Amino acid sequence: MAEILVVEDSSDQAALVAALLGSAGHAVAAVDRAAAALESIAEKRPDLVVTDLVMPGMSGLELVESVRAQHPNLPIILMTAFGSGEIAVEALKRGAAHYVPKARLGEDLLATVESVLALVSESRRRSRLVDTLVRSQFRFVLPNEENLIAGLVDFLQDRICYRNPECDENMLMQVGIAVQEAIRNAMHHGNLEVTSELRRKSSAAYDAKVLERLGDESYSRRRVVVEAVLERSRFRCSVRDEGSGYDPASVPDPTAPENLLKTSGRGLYLIAMFMDRVEHNASGSEIVMTKDLGRRVPEE
Repeated sequence: MAEILVVEDSSDQAALVAALLGSAGHAVAAVDRAAAALESIAEKRPDLVVTDLVMPGMSGLELVESVRAQHPNLPIILMTAFGSGEIAVEALKRGAAHYVPKARLGEDLLATVESVLALVSESRRRSRLVDTLVRSQFRFVLPNEENLIAGLVDFLQDRICYRNPECDENMLMQVGIAVQEAIRNAMHHGNLEVTSELRRKSSAAYDAKVLERLGDESYSRRRVVVEAVLERSRFRCSVRDEGSGYDPASVPDPTAPENLLKTSGRGLYLIAMFMDRVEHNASGSEIVMTKDLGRRVPEE
């Protein structure tokens, strides 16, 4: 069970969010202003903050900035409504961990919260390591099993901390989310060839199609290859699937604010926001993500 602070000026929306999170056993406190949220956090630090972006007085963006300055390792999930795209872009740039469109709270909020909490929990259990390496390289060949993703992400985060003992927890979380989204996309959209358009129409139909494809060996036997290279001040990770591919140019620009609230492409959007460089191969079957770690470790 986690302690979660909800910041929402609409009492109806706050009640909905509290009910969704409470159904999973989380302890939920709610406030209707960002200023009240800062006071609450100062009195008792929660495990996670879920906040609206557009509120009277201090905005959600200002709340993200204040929390990042005062509590840099406290994750924040944004609830985005139509018209708040540009604000959400800035909030993600300034340290928010994830976002959920208000139109999909019922379908996506709990899963997003659990995903972020899992990453935070793994990070908090990580010991500070002081040894250094000049270069580390890893290669994983994964079946289409989502339950392997969190462990792989935690392994890579550990390696980053091993190289960089003063690593920033928020940076680690962002890298983890980017790698997690890339692998999930490779499994679902790449290997199993289940489109995000189906998910937009019906989450139940999307999940059913995933299960159907997992039972079909022509799809399920495909693998996801993850290769990661950790150098002195850079982390580079490629994720490649064995699907039929797609034209990367056909995907709407994931960094454009007007695409923020679209169901399709949300994973690509987060990857683009959290990594410094993102490239795709011509067939769309491989994504290469690079993060500058910002600190050089001693030479070998």
